[in-house]
Amino acid sequence: MKRVLGIIGSPRRMGNCELMVKEIAALLPEPAALSMVRLAEKDIRPCKACYRCLTGECPHQDDFRAVLEAIVAADGVVVAAPVYLLGAHSSLQRFLDRGLQFFRRIEALAGKPAVGVALAGVKDGEGASLLGVENFIRGMGMEVRGRAVVHAALPGEALLSEDGREAAARLAGALFARGTLPAADPSCTQCGGTFFEFRGGRRVYCLLCGASGTVSFGQGGDIRLATAAPAHSWRGPESRKTHGQWLIGMKEKYRRDRDRLKSVVESYGGGTFI
Repeated sequence: MKRVLGIIGSPRRMGNCELMVKEIAALLPEPAALSMVRLAEKDIRPCKACYRCLTGECPHQDDFRAVLEAIVAADGVVVAAPVYLLGAHSSLQRFLDRGLQFFRRIEALAGKPAVGVALAGVKDGEGASLLGVENFIRGMGMEVRGRAVVHAALPGEALLSEDGREAAARLAGALFARGTLPAADPSCTQCGGTFFEFRGGRRVYCLLCGASGTVSFGQGGDIRLATAAPAHSWRGPESRKTHGQWLIGMKEKYRRDRDRLKSVVESYGGGTFI
């Protein structure tokens, strides 16, 4: 029996996020053992930017390691988060901020199937929330097998709507589906993402992987995207390892240049803080 971990990024117990996670797990084609974590309730402390976790252990003694180990142990992951001011709940980003520790678990996380859903209270109110949910999945090196936005404000509304039930069924079917899922069209040719920033003219920048490229239109009006891999890629295990080594190298560079850097920093000392 497969093990599924539901990550609930909402402070509301038995809210729409929790219901969607449970419904998706219940609709899986084959029975699975579901365990869940209420991420907003966990003690996940801010990263100290000390880089110790790249080669040793994080100095924080909190719940981060237990949650990460649960993700590693799962065969598949379901992520659900509510929309707060056009973005996904901060518990997702708070966890990602400790993501340097992912570089020590690259092989265990790479390609792990996951689906994500953002819960917005009003139509067109989701903003960048789905980007946050998808970034949470991709940031750890897992594979996004499906994603959805569901509009529901009151607890239970997600499963009273036809759109909510359809989304749950679709994500359940996609989580452990065999083969490669069709890419969204148009999408980044490097990571398959669909979130872009337009940077003048036909130039675009992928907000999920950092790829840059151009957009054009075919004779039938169809949109075509062509993107090139970014300088620092997090897409595959090998590129993640390379980036991890780069980070370790930057830590060593800091040690070598500490005195010169310190002289610059100290010249900006002081100031008034609230």
